Amino acid sequence: MEQDTTPTEKSSSRKLHEDACSVFPGGVSHNVRATEPYPIYIERTDGPFVYDVDGNLYVDFWNNHAASLLGHTPDPVVDAVQSQAADGLHYGAMNEPTLELGMKILEHVPTAERVRFCASGTEATMYAVRLARAYTGNDRILKVEGGWHGANSDLAIGVHPPFDQPTTHGLPPNIDESCLTFEENNHEAVIDLVEANRGEIAGLIIDPRKGGTEPTAAFLELLSDLAEDEGFLLIFDEVVTGFRVSPGSYQERVGITPDLTTLGKVIGGGMPVGALCGRADIFEPAKPNAPPETRVLAGGGTFSANPMTAVAGLATIEVLESEPVYEHTERLAERLRDGLDSMFEKEGVTGEALGFSSLIHPAFNAAGPIESLTDAKTMVDHQAAEEFCERLYEHGYYTSPGSMWNVSFAHTDEHIDGVLEASRDVIRELKDDGHL
Repeated sequence: MEQDTTPTEKSSSRKLHEDACSVFPGGVSHNVRATEPYPIYIERTDGPFVYDVDGNLYVDFWNNHAASLLGHTPDPVVDAVQSQAADGLHYGAMNEPTLELGMKILEHVPTAERVRFCASGTEATMYAVRLARAYTGNDRILKVEGGWHGANSDLAIGVHPPFDQPTTHGLPPNIDESCLTFEENNHEAVIDLVEANRGEIAGLIIDPRKGGTEPTAAFLELLSDLAEDEGFLLIFDEVVTGFRVSPGSYQERVGITPDLTTLGKVIGGGMPVGALCGRADIFEPAKPNAPPETRVLAGGGTFSANPMTAVAGLATIEVLESEPVYEHTERLAERLRDGLDSMFEKEGVTGEALGFSSLIHPAFNAAGPIESLTDAKTMVDHQAAEEFCERLYEHGYYTSPGSMWNVSFAHTDEHIDGVLEASRDVIRELKDDGHL
């Protein structure tokens, strides 16, 4: 294996975390990066590897929150960004690279007739809600229980269990009346919710990969039919799955075309990005010359349509169009999921490797088959999953703590073999310590 040492000394990361606790709440700027006893501070990256400030090397199965599908610092992307940097980091104006990236999105994503760029997936879902409300004249948004669609106020409830007690601290009054949740893959539940709120629903949003579960084809057909019959908008949150699971994203993979789609991560080639795309008529109120009485603020921000992001995204998509990226990543991810499932069985551990395409989600101690996001949130031992991931750091593997892993084009079979071997060792450690 290319990695011939395991991390030992991390004193610099510890010291930086101590300093960070007096700067950032909890020492981090994103809660998911808070790990015990302290986060690893990354100094540089290369291909499938990340290096911390103490010089330790890790094989990375987090990959920039799943944004770096090609791995870290791929030559075509780095070359494009360096060339653009010489011409300007940002213009705060229209520019050709972002037009070209927008045209690529229209070319590949079935729903896309118009695109608006922003700087994050959170912004994209916020704008999607605004357009849905403006288009329908209704207020209520339906979402899957536990679904994460960024930190915007419109969709921030019902993220963590128990789902019947959504966290509303700091959110607008009565937000839990305008955002309603249903269980993924539960036909009766969503039908009942739609019937109870008939004539008041603006849109229904679903993220097809959160928690490692996937909506069934029949459930997606139901959502599409309900949206058409009841007159609300179907919104796919493809911030993660957009361009990661196919050039046409998840919607192309399953043959369901939503009204609006949010994108991010992969289309930025590792740079900050968000985008909202969908039917042209829905975007009419977002035009700058729309009548004041119907105009909707669905786009903005100083760093939207950034040329650095655009050239990185274009270079990434060019590789996706010309190289067997999806075949490679999906084969390796399937090997990893199958390997983990086999290992759980051999080691006598109740667990399951969830996920699809190039996404992997190890889950422990579920009482039965995990068939929905609600199951993934309520039946899984999340503390064991976090401990599993954090202990893998000590074996030289960097993963999202207790959350979704992913495979990049830079990974090889050797890396899969290595993480499976390390996972076996960690599982045995956890069993010995009474965590499993």
